[in-house]
Amino acid sequence: MMKILFVDPAKCTGCNRCTYVCSAVKEDIFAPEQARIRINNFPHQGFSVPSICFQCPNAPCHKACQFDAISRNADDVVVVDADKCTACGDCVEACPYGMIELLNGIATKCDYCDGDPACVKECYTGALVFQGKTPGLLKLKGVQMKQRSADGSPQEKRVRLGKAILTLTRG
Repeated sequence: MMKILFVDPAKCTGCNRCTYVCSAVKEDIFAPEQARIRINNFPHQGFSVPSICFQCPNAPCHKACQFDAISRNADDVVVVDADKCTACGDCVEACPYGMIELLNGIATKCDYCDGDPACVKECYTGALVFQGKTPGLLKLKGVQMKQRSADGSPQEKRVRLGKAILTLTRG
């Protein structure tokens, strides 16, 4: 059974351990701004929302790439071929969730750490889950994926997504 990364925002404490381990694994530096996962903190509401790549079925980033730098691997994960990436930014603009960015001249996004996500292992609260599809998790992911943004920077898109999830969760 293929595993998928899910987020349960009600369990996120905003500790950022996932972003630190992600940046360490992917960039050899503890720098959350270089992580493939991001945490949106809403301190006045006492709420944090992890932002992850949803590995969209019809991935807009994949469709936007004119250079075949973005494809799906054997596990159906959307991946970037750094050797083909021209840093044009079309994929960044196309992502409605702000989960692909240019870093050091290359489009970067979550690739599930080749099937063993470091962020999930580091998440002690269980806000990040990597497992097979279940009806409950698919429903949670579906609700989150409906919160799309057509314009803005990746950070602005992530904040809008986080606020929408906050509203959905808190009512």
